Amino acid sequence: MNFVRLGVMWEAVERQPGVFDMEYLVKVNDLITKLGEAGIYTLVDAHQDVFARMMCGEGVPDFYAKEAVGEHPACINYILDQFLEPYYMKYNVCVDMEKYGYSKDENGDFLVSDCQKRNFAIYYTSPQSV
Repeated sequence: MNFVRLGVMWEAVERQPGVFDMEYLVKVNDLITKLGEAGIYTLVDAHQDVFARMMCGEGVPDFYAKEAVGEHPACINYILDQFLEPYYMKYNVCVDMEKYGYSKDENGDFLVSDCQKRNFAIYYTSPQSV
């Protein structure tokens, strides 16, 4: 083996707007250096799945994600989505994350244990993710 894909999440780097966890970045740098000294190449993967923790994903810090999603996320538009909701629910698409009834942690994020009750790919179709 001479190659590693190293996941480095934005939400781990920037815990508050404009405040970076330099200690974390030093550890990442040290790891990459040690791997390099052992002849192992590193691809730093700024990975994300389903955008952010606020929608059962990971990657983008919640404070940016909440701003991007806004107060009334929609798949088509807020009014039409209300009319189409029975169809969305029937086909399990464009289901608002709040409709799953998941418990939340102290940050207001859904509990990972609840999120894992469904295949995470379904969350990509939520209005929060669209």
